[in-house]
Amino acid sequence: MARQAPPTRGIRSDGAQIAQWFNSLPVCTRFLLEGTSILTLVCGLQLLYAYNMALLWVPITKQFQIWRLVTTFLVTEFSLNGLIHLILLHRYSLALEKEEFGGRTADYAWFLMVCMCSMVAASWLTQTVLLSDGLLLAVVTLWSLHRANQIVKFFFGITFPARYLPYVTMFFDLLRYRGVFPFASLYGWLSAQAYYYLSVDLPAQGGLNYIPTPQFVYRLFGQVQRSDPRSTSAQMATLRNPISERPGGGHFWGQGRRLAR
Repeated sequence: MARQAPPTRGIRSDGAQIAQWFNSLPVCTRFLLEGTSILTLVCGLQLLYAYNMALLWVPITKQFQIWRLVTTFLVTEFSLNGLIHLILLHRYSLALEKEEFGGRTADYAWFLMVCMCSMVAASWLTQTVLLSDGLLLAVVTLWSLHRANQIVKFFFGITFPARYLPYVTMFFDLLRYRGVFPFASLYGWLSAQAYYYLSVDLPAQGGLNYIPTPQFVYRLFGQVQRSDPRSTSAQMATLRNPISERPGGGHFWGQGRRLAR
């Protein structure tokens, strides 16, 4: 009887494990990671230029290059900073989508859409052309608002409550950019704060959710629209998340550089 060859380990098995892990990610987090990884790699290898992905209003309004409204959020620095950007995006987006928005993919997608639209509108004032840092900080800000008392670690082992994480991050971004203000990060922080107030704080106080998830977004993800505009947000504000009650965290290293024009 012929001896059965032992299972081989190598590219195929490793690739299958990576594919299995990637396919196990929830929809929105998978889209963000896939889009950011591919576009950053393509631009880093100069197969495409980041200039063609940036938020430039003349090509958008006169040449109808509307993809720039999305790709501006998916291009980061092709460097170690860019890798850290992806790691942080995976960590905080995954936590939000699986926990606060568990089973509510449409609501999480709507949060991302609201923040992206807000940042695009605000970027008109400062002509900020890449907003991937802002989208990451929006995700981090909402994560920290839901885990205000969780202890996180920063550079050199510094620890502090999660509520301060967005502010510390923007301060270090200011230092990294050598005094150039990180407007993208500021816009991300503002958009997440506004979303949290309008969809969580205000409904928890008895008010309405003024930015409820539209029906078309529910249909897009095959989910049922919630009839009470207060219900989802009130639950998010009152449910205790066990993760927020225990210390944890990790290093938050910041984001990539803004595209030089």
